[in-house]
Amino acid sequence: MTILSIRGKPIDPAISLIIFFFSALIVGVIPFLYHDTAAQNFPDEETLLSFFGADLCQLTSTTIEERNSYACSAFLLESAGLSAKTAPIAGAFLSVTLTIIPILQFSRIPLGVFFVSLGWGFIRAIFLSVLSKDMLSACVVLLSVMAAQHSGFGLTWFLSSTIYGWVVRKYWLLVSAVWLGLRLIRKQLTVFRLLVIIVVVYIALALTFQIALGVTLDFARATVNENREVGAEGSRTVIEAVIASDNALLQALNATITFFRLAFPLELLRFGSVSQLAFISIMPFTFIWMVKVVVEGAKSGNKNLIQAGKVALAPLSFLIIEGVFEPDFGSFARHFAIVSPLVFSAMALAQKTELAEKRLLRRRQAAAISSNPLFVRPTRQDRIS
Repeated sequence: MTILSIRGKPIDPAISLIIFFFSALIVGVIPFLYHDTAAQNFPDEETLLSFFGADLCQLTSTTIEERNSYACSAFLLESAGLSAKTAPIAGAFLSVTLTIIPILQFSRIPLGVFFVSLGWGFIRAIFLSVLSKDMLSACVVLLSVMAAQHSGFGLTWFLSSTIYGWVVRKYWLLVSAVWLGLRLIRKQLTVFRLLVIIVVVYIALALTFQIALGVTLDFARATVNENREVGAEGSRTVIEAVIASDNALLQALNATITFFRLAFPLELLRFGSVSQLAFISIMPFTFIWMVKVVVEGAKSGNKNLIQAGKVALAPLSFLIIEGVFEPDFGSFARHFAIVSPLVFSAMALAQKTELAEKRLLRRRQAAAISSNPLFVRPTRQDRIS
């Protein structure tokens, strides 16, 4: 059974269970309480409902450009029996499972890790209060979280994320490709090499966009923000290029800067709202833990730690691609909240290795004590004499 720990000391299992139960309850209630507000603030539900009943997805088409992401999302959501009325039910289910399953994969979850995971759960529940494409990506992540501790994780993540990218969000195809590339070279990964690889990925993307499409690397972000209405969702937190240039190398440098702006969103401090302060507080920890597991998995020969590294590469690959496409910090928080459970599943796997090593060390110490006569306890007769 999973229990909470404070500074390495476990607390009572019954108290842990009660805390987990009420956490799940709160996360599950948010979609019902927030649905009306979310429907007013986020336009996705209204847009998706406008495609309900219309067969515009062209799901069987072999040309990706012919598919409209909203039309295909509406087709899939409607086929699953969802509507504006049932959206909070689906949102509650996805929010609770994506929050609780990674927590229960731990043997002993530190209180700080629990609070960060729960913080993502609150953010996720707010955005899943209404019909959205994120409900579909949440299903992809849920399948992967359930497979995280098994050898089939890689195939599950790669196929489901690729299919989702092919049908709904095209940039997820790049997420799948980056994950596969990092997976192939994972044994060579260190923090420095990872930084170099991120820059190389951005240079490759910048050159590809420029040569094949005739656009700059941040064309998608720029297009969204140019067409954004003042006061619309995310308009206050738009991500603008620090370095605006047609040069591919400078575009890659700008994407790298954006990557770290997303990982450490300290610039949002100027707004001072509670929700943004919460996001600022949990994102850096999540990023650091994610990179730590990736690097530890690359250096280790332990089966669980290697698997943890592979799992952590999934949200890292997503973050790398978000550095190219994300138009504002609000959208980033919304999208990363969906994939963040994979970070905690990876950490749970890494913890199994740590606990196994501690148990092995204790057994060796016990064996050494029992085999050394100096440590043998005196008999009653010895003590009397």
